[in-house]
Amino acid sequence: MPETLDKSPAKKIARRRILDAAAESFKTLGYARTTTQGIADKAGVAEVTIFRHFGDKQKLFQAVVQQIGGGVNFEMLEAQLTDDLAADLRLISEHALQFFISQQDAIRMLMFESIHFPEMKAALAQNPSDMIELLERYFQKQIDTGKMQAVNPQATAQSFMSMIFGYAIGMHPVRDLLPSKISIEAMTAEFARIFLAALKTSQ
Repeated sequence: MPETLDKSPAKKIARRRILDAAAESFKTLGYARTTTQGIADKAGVAEVTIFRHFGDKQKLFQAVVQQIGGGVNFEMLEAQLTDDLAADLRLISEHALQFFISQQDAIRMLMFESIHFPEMKAALAQNPSDMIELLERYFQKQIDTGKMQAVNPQATAQSFMSMIFGYAIGMHPVRDLLPSKISIEAMTAEFARIFLAALKTSQ
């Protein structure tokens, strides 16, 4: 079973070396061609150490995906929301867009690998799913207090996140070739403006 309780410095160092070696291997070789023995050799540890820390290659892959580019602290983000729909939509879109852009290489790899390894879809969906759940809670609260139209909060959350995800993965990588290069700040403001116009009440 993966080790979860031992926080000794040596084990922390070994874990970090494994994660770094795995990240490099997955990026350069892909999931299928990467082996735990190859990762162990690159990290300078025994292969059994990988199993003790992570359990198997799939769990190691998921751990790598979670730590590439950092993650979103959803509790902290939710605590920053003020119930001002315009300001909150912009804040959420900024966090989501920056996160997806920082992880775009890992996300593309996941998208490709999930064609051949359906079990990879769980890792691909993890962060978008967490963001959608946060948005759904937020939209429901806004509906309940009469600050937002009575829409389907889950569908609206997925629509909002799809717009941001699509830009980060499909448009941002080729932004230099587009007719006009638009800043991240301008894009997040536009995402918020579009949805605000559609969601706010007439009051």
